Amino acid sequence: MKCKIKNVAATKVIGMEYRGNNENNEIPKLWEVFMKKYTEIKTDTPQLMYGLCYDYEDTGIFTSLVGMSVNNITDIPSGMVLKEIPARDYAVFTFKDHISKIGEFWNVIYQDYLPENGLIPDFGMSFELYDERFAKTGECDIYIPINK
Repeated sequence: MKCKIKNVAATKVIGMEYRGNNENNEIPKLWEVFMKKYTEIKTDTPQLMYGLCYDYEDTGIFTSLVGMSVNNITDIPSGMVLKEIPARDYAVFTFKDHISKIGEFWNVIYQDYLPENGLIPDFGMSFELYDERFAKTGECDIYIPINK
């Protein structure tokens, strides 16, 4: 496993939220619903898909938003919210396995890779970025906010 450190610009994302611990695979179900409704988001250019995670609690509860980046916001569809990914430094990992194993990959990042490499995560907003590679190869990138 390798990572790159990238400084990322702020990005606005509109999507649907879930709060819990994903105990019953609620996040994949949320993606299914969102993929049927994302065309309701009015945007002038093709955008990227994101899976955001934030508002972590020690109990394992967090908020997840599945959504699409937007440039110009004229309207937020019913049942959706707007969030902004903060501009900052992120450790970026490329996931290249079956999507059902992405949770395991996240665990390896936090439990093994970050501590072994002296990287200190900031439990602000982390995210998955799904670009054209995902449809072709199943690859996506995971961005973990870090403190330098």
